[in-house]
Amino acid sequence: MNKRILIKVGIIVTVILIAIAVPLLIGLSKVSAVDLTIQYPDNTIILQKDSIETDLLSKYGNFIAYKRNQIDSKEIKKFLENKNFVEHATVSVSLTGILRITVVQKSIIARVFTTNKENFYIDKNLSIIRTNKLNESIRCLYVTGDIKENPKNTIDTLKNKNCYEVYKLAMEISTNQTLKEWIGGIHKLKETWILTPLQGDYTITLGKEGKLKNELEKLQHLIELYLKKQGCSNYENIDLRFHNQVVCSKKNDSEQTKIK
Repeated sequence: MNKRILIKVGIIVTVILIAIAVPLLIGLSKVSAVDLTIQYPDNTIILQKDSIETDLLSKYGNFIAYKRNQIDSKEIKKFLENKNFVEHATVSVSLTGILRITVVQKSIIARVFTTNKENFYIDKNLSIIRTNKLNESIRCLYVTGDIKENPKNTIDTLKNKNCYEVYKLAMEISTNQTLKEWIGGIHKLKETWILTPLQGDYTITLGKEGKLKNELEKLQHLIELYLKKQGCSNYENIDLRFHNQVVCSKKNDSEQTKIK
């Protein structure tokens, strides 16, 4: 056989053997380290790194004892994504044996308390998150009042109209930096929405759903141009339901002030 042909065959065989051997050797090598990262989209910390590490250790043991080919990335991903407040997770093992796990926390916009004594969180993707910790401290809008619906895992925009209204209002507030820093609670009263500020002893009244966006725009301007400078200590309620004006009712007085 031609010497040149023999050399080519030898090279091909060598490449094939390397292609087979390298993945086997890599797969048999051990996990060298675990790199767990948690991402917080809105800077609100709910998921704790040490809690996630404890759950993983309880479920899988020490990953350092694993060989690379024993890591089931899909199964670990599924385990993490079934946890409360986890939006999604990615799991991979580098060529150097580092197990990289990234968990993205859900963006919570409201906690709802229903008339049936149920309570749950709503996130930006319409997901429902339930918890038995009534005193759990997560900074978000607290929603009370005439809310009877109790969605399962996700708000159905057609079937859960009441909760969908809550979601849309909470989204408008939580995605507006001025309103997010000013408003702490929402109360549903028939066709009226009552907002409570984070500071101050007064309420803010909004009307029907179709006008909420315009009314919230008025509220934003009122906060930026008036409330931040003058305060609202003398008023009991700010009513935004009227066209091109804001009606402020004074405390212990029938007098009303109109701001145009």
